[in-house]
Amino acid sequence: METDVSRNTLMTHLNTLSRNLAVVSRRELKTRYRKPYYALLRDIATSASAYVKQIALADLRIRQEYLPEAVPAINNAIQASGILKQISAAAYRRQDIQEIEQLALTLKRLIEDALMPIYEKHLGLYLSNECFGASAQAPQLYNHVNGCIMQDGKWIPLDAGKKYSFFTLHSKEHSQPVA
Repeated sequence: METDVSRNTLMTHLNTLSRNLAVVSRRELKTRYRKPYYALLRDIATSASAYVKQIALADLRIRQEYLPEAVPAINNAIQASGILKQISAAAYRRQDIQEIEQLALTLKRLIEDALMPIYEKHLGLYLSNECFGASAQAPQLYNHVNGCIMQDGKWIPLDAGKKYSFFTLHSKEHSQPVA
């Protein structure tokens, strides 16, 4: 719902810029209509930023204690991608909401990829009561960073109040080749 509101707000601003550019040159907008033009550009920047954040960070869960490890990884992925400049060009030069959405989704995938090594360091086995019942279930992967279990290829938040045991998985790197 909030994403729809942000999208509509951004589309309104982009449409205003597009209509203005259709009748007046950018140079004239920068001089004769300076104040409203720059106010519109600020509105576009604010709404585009909010919209892209909502898309790129949707469903992202990180526990407070893992933020010092995760935030630099996220920021590095964003900076290395160059996508923010592409989003800016899509907004200010082309007024293309679909391109902005696609770039935001690409940014989301890059952020998820950047978090994967952190997630992998903090995996464990989720052993629910069902694992020990008459028709025993296999344990599921649990991620301590996001507090979710892996189910059908997606991270699903662990049900609050459910009893479980957690076992950490550690992998050792071998420096010697195995014969």
